[in-house]
Order: sequence, then structure tokens, then C-alpha cells
Amino acid sequence: VRPDKLDDFVELYQDVIIPALRRAGVPWRSAWETGEFGETYQRLFVTPMASFNELDRGGPLARSLEPRQLGRVLSRLREYTDSRQSHAVLYRADLSVESEDVTGLPIARVTNLQIAPGRAVEFEAFLRSNLGNFRSAGVVFGIYHRQFGPGPVVWQVVENLRSYGELSRGGILRAFGNDESANVLAGLSGVITVVERTILAYDVSLSYRGADISTGP
Repeated sequence: VRPDKLDDFVELYQDVIIPALRRAGVPWRSAWETGEFGETYQRLFVTPMASFNELDRGGPLARSLEPRQLGRVLSRLREYTDSRQSHAVLYRADLSVESEDVTGLPIARVTNLQIAPGRAVEFEAFLRSNLGNFRSAGVVFGIYHRQFGPGPVVWQVVENLRSYGELSRGGILRAFGNDESANVLAGLSGVITVVERTILAYDVSLSYRGADISTGP
């Protein structure tokens, strides 16, 4: 988002885009901003999609707004932003350790992993075989696999945290203890080729949950 247009960007989302998404039946949307480290004015939105068939109808904004109004909204977004990227990401519940509720966990540590070609099966096997260890250690995370969009195809490990202070306790490999973690990393040598870590903070002003749909933001 352009720094001088941030207020206009937020107003457009609150007054036009979020109501349009609700009318289109989008059950929830979460918004995130850069958390202390990285591009200060970057915003990230996560919106569920049940099927790619939804795109054949033009997407939620096209279903909710009249063509002329949609054109005005898109024109304002072009004015308020320097660039935009869109990705389709598949949530892998079978490889994740879920929590019943992440409400009140406003910080997200996102670890992007590039996996060597042909070795994704090994990475999946590592996660699947250690789900019991993660659960026993109380390590909760979601696994996401990027399907489409710019950049490399990556796997994402997303951990929701209560505060920045929890960053110091380490990532999901803390489930194995300090000594064993080194052995685990050695076993993944050649499987994981690039690691990138991002910290995000939940933006309440641009998000809504399913329970809020009838009451407004």
C-alpha cells in the first residue's frame, strides 16, 4: 500500500469491499500487516475459496458489485497500491496440528520452505510421522501448499502466537528438544533448499469472522 494512501485504502475496504464480500457470501476474511520486520505498509488478506469454480463467476466482488461500481473500486485500488500479488494456497489439514480456537493469537510466524524437486514426498512423510511428537509437545501449526501464483511453489508453516515474546521459543522443531533438533535438520538436508521467515500481525480493522457477518465490522 502506498504510505500516503493508507487511510484511503482502509476506508475503501471498510466501506465498500468488506460489505461486498459479505453480500457475496464470503464467510470470513482475515487481514494481516507486517509485524515489526519487513515492508511496513504491506497488507496480506486470506479469503477462503471452496472451489476454483467460483472464479468462473468472476469472483466475489464481481458477483456483488455492479460492473461500473466494480470498475471504480479496481481503479481506486490501483491508485492506492504499488503492487499486488495473488496466490492460491491449499490447506493441508492432514499434515497440520490444529487448535480448537486461535482467537486472541494476534501474531503469526510464517515460514516459507522451498522443497527440492522430487522430494516433496519426503517432506510430507517427515511431518506425518512426527504429528504425535508435535501434539505431545503442544506445538500447534498449519501447513499450507502454494498451488498457483508468482514466485516458486513453496510450503508454508504457520504458527499463531500470543505475543512477540513467544518468538524466542523457536519454531516447530522445538518439539524435539535442542539436541535432537540438530539431527532432525540434518535428516532434512537436501530436502529443504530455502527457508524464509515472516512475522505478521492481525489487523482487526480489515478482518471479519463468520459470526460477524450480520452485525458488521
